[in-house]
Amino acid sequence: MRKIAVGILMSGLLLGVLFTFTGSLYGKKEKKVYKVAVKLEKVEREPEMTSKGKVQDGQVFDSGPIAVAWSPVPQGFRFRIYNKTTSTLTILWNECKFIDEKGNNHNITHKGVKRVSATDMEMKVMKPTVVQPGANWQDVFFPYDSDYIKQEKELVGFSTSGGSDAVNTYGKAGLRIRPIFIHEYKEKQVKKIVKKKKDKDFTFEKYINSHTYGVAMAVKLDETKYVYRFLFRAHLLED
Repeated sequence: MRKIAVGILMSGLLLGVLFTFTGSLYGKKEKKVYKVAVKLEKVEREPEMTSKGKVQDGQVFDSGPIAVAWSPVPQGFRFRIYNKTTSTLTILWNECKFIDEKGNNHNITHKGVKRVSATDMEMKVMKPTVVQPGANWQDVFFPYDSDYIKQEKELVGFSTSGGSDAVNTYGKAGLRIRPIFIHEYKEKQVKKIVKKKKDKDFTFEKYINSHTYGVAMAVKLDETKYVYRFLFRAHLLED
């Protein structure tokens, strides 16, 4: 009987330890992470477009002569441009700009471009990219000035994978770009932002949706220069 009693007691202790461990493992509530994405909202052009073109699914703009598919990541704007005309289309990189959330213009660079030297921020004159009739071109815009560059060397390689990995290849070469937008907020950060505002009608979603960004892409088509302004807005992703 004594052995049975000891066995029952030991079993009870083991169950108690297991219950405590399981409770600590699964009973603790996971803190929410708020994920943010930037989506294409509208497109403007100079000279003004006679037909406005269409923005589809927050990613694709199609105006008839050209189409551009976007895939923004925190440090840059990946895109593929399609030339649907019978003429050559030229991207004029030195006239392209990144537009921050305050409306300020910033110089840009794109994949494969090298600096003049290892000691300054000056870029070589970026050669235009020619996209032949019926062809397309994949590239990426990065803001390139003292507001965004932390440490820089040559731009080498480009990962075609999604998410933040799309710019990590540049990091291996020494380039450090401050993110254009934050793609994840922890619950503690969100509470701090909302509390700081001191407005009962203020929400974190409103805060995120107030952030807009832009890319001014200068192109030449049929010897006419156009500047397309692609305007993006931040959105909270659903769980």
